[in-house]
Amino acid sequence: MTLLIHVLGSDIPHHNLTVLRFFNETLAAVCPLDQTRHFMVVAADSSPFAAFERLTIERFTDKKSLARAVFRRAAADPSARFFLHGQFNPGLWLGLLTGKLEPERVAWHIWGADLYEESTRLKHRLFYQLRRRAQGKVGHVFATEGDRSVYRRRHPTVASSLLYFPTRMDAHLQYPPQEPPADDAMPIILVGNSGDPANRHGDALKAIYQQFGTEVKLVVPMGYPGGNQQYIEQVRTQAAAYFPVGQVDILTEQLAFADYLALLRRCSLGYFIFHRQQGIGTLSLLIRCGVPLVLSRQNPFWHDLAQQQVPVMFDTDPLDRAALAAARRQLQDLDTGKIAFFYPNYLQGWLRALTIAAGDGS
Repeated sequence: MTLLIHVLGSDIPHHNLTVLRFFNETLAAVCPLDQTRHFMVVAADSSPFAAFERLTIERFTDKKSLARAVFRRAAADPSARFFLHGQFNPGLWLGLLTGKLEPERVAWHIWGADLYEESTRLKHRLFYQLRRRAQGKVGHVFATEGDRSVYRRRHPTVASSLLYFPTRMDAHLQYPPQEPPADDAMPIILVGNSGDPANRHGDALKAIYQQFGTEVKLVVPMGYPGGNQQYIEQVRTQAAAYFPVGQVDILTEQLAFADYLALLRRCSLGYFIFHRQQGIGTLSLLIRCGVPLVLSRQNPFWHDLAQQQVPVMFDTDPLDRAALAAARRQLQDLDTGKIAFFYPNYLQGWLRALTIAAGDGS
């Protein structure tokens, strides 16, 4: 059987560990080991890997060393295939561009950020052009419907299939519907899903102020990624310009999963105006808890939501308490058990993706 090597080419702990946990706990039990066991991962800290007993994980401390190792492995074992998860590893993209990996040996699961080109700096614009060319030199891509549409406009001849990130939705945890807030209660709005500037926190705070005034409470999770204190202070200053003291809670530490879930259940609205597909995990949990969503129309994931009949509002829509109540009622009538990007529904997509990536499907 063909050896399939999974490549996590950037040190993104939360996402990488979610993928590794999903393979170790779910896929390894139902798929051939040669399709699920072998991983090459960039990680500064390997201690969490000890829990993944069904996986063989080769760790690298930086992107360059992983990229070089992938190309050596490809040369040494011409029959091996590679499944790239996410990426933003320039060495891998340049290797694809220069032919160090044959397209038919490479599958790529798009996580979102690698498709988007927001920087205006010249060196980034030049790199975007190279990266875009390299992204057409893969055998098969997997992505959300929205990201597939973005990718197909650039590379219409490359095969693609629908696949969703394996969002953690533990079966033993309860996701009871949110109780409607009292008429006189201030709405609690979750702003963004992380401390990444892609959340456009400043624009979100201004828009919420313009739409709701000061009669709201805001929760802004910014505990991830680390090392972003300067940006946190920038957002804190922006929040103080619009809202009274005590109405904006900026979270600077990561929460345990159960605590994060409890936080989401208290919210009246999730407000996410990033211009790219991200945060599917948080969006899924909010939907499961009956909390309405606001997105940007520039985020192509709204196409997936519409396809699954999930109500979604846009930041350009008129928003008030009546609109929130109407969206909440729509969510209560939704059969979430049929949503394609919820577990276990996304599992079939992964089984098919592994077969295709291993060269055993079309």
